[in-house]
Amino acid sequence: MKTILLLLALLSSALLSAQTKLGLKLSPVVASNRVTNDAQDVENDGSRLNLSVGLVVDKPLSDSYYFSTGLIYMPKRAAFRVSADSAESYTLQYLQIPITLKLFTSEIAPDVKVYFQIGSALELKVFEEPKEPSFDTITKFNLLDFSVILGSGIEYQAGTNTTIFAGISYQRGLSNTINETVSNADDLQLRNTIVSLDLGVKF
Repeated sequence: MKTILLLLALLSSALLSAQTKLGLKLSPVVASNRVTNDAQDVENDGSRLNLSVGLVVDKPLSDSYYFSTGLIYMPKRAAFRVSADSAESYTLQYLQIPITLKLFTSEIAPDVKVYFQIGSALELKVFEEPKEPSFDTITKFNLLDFSVILGSGIEYQAGTNTTIFAGISYQRGLSNTINETVSNADDLQLRNTIVSLDLGVKF
C-alpha cells in the first residue's frame, strides 16, 4: 500500500509541472496468459480482445527523454485448459500505474517523431469473476500484479498544444496472479501477457 501511495504522489507531482503533457489513451488489447502446473499438463486457452482506456502523463527530462506514467484501466483474463473437455476462464480487471521512460528521435518528417518506451507497471486488481459459476479451481487472485512494458510508436505535433500518437506495446507479467486454488492445484501458476495498439492525444 505504501508503494501505491508513493506512486500516486509522484503522479500528482507530475501533474503540477507546467511542462507536463496530459492525454487520453484508448488501446485495443489482446490479453492472454502463460500457465504452468507441475502436477499435470495444462495449457493456455487462447487469447481475448479487450479495450483499455486511461490517462497518460509525460514529463520532460530533456528534449529527447520523457518520464511517462498515468492511470490506466487494464482488463485481463485467466484461461487454461487441462483437457479437450476441461477449460476454465476468469475475468480480471486492474488499475495500472506505468513507470516508464520514453526516448524520442529527431523529426523523421515535419512535426513527426518516433518514440521508444521501456519500463514497468504496478497493477491493482479491482475486479475478478469466473466466466461460469462452475469454474472454481482458482478461488482467489492476488491484489497486485507487476509487468514489464516495451513499446514503440510515432507522435505527430498537430498544433501548438496538441499531440496525436499511435504505437504498439508489449506487456509481460512477472508475478503469479493466483493467490488461492483448490487443494489439487496448489502448484498452478499464471502470468499475464498483453499486446496493445495504443492510440491517443496529449494536450
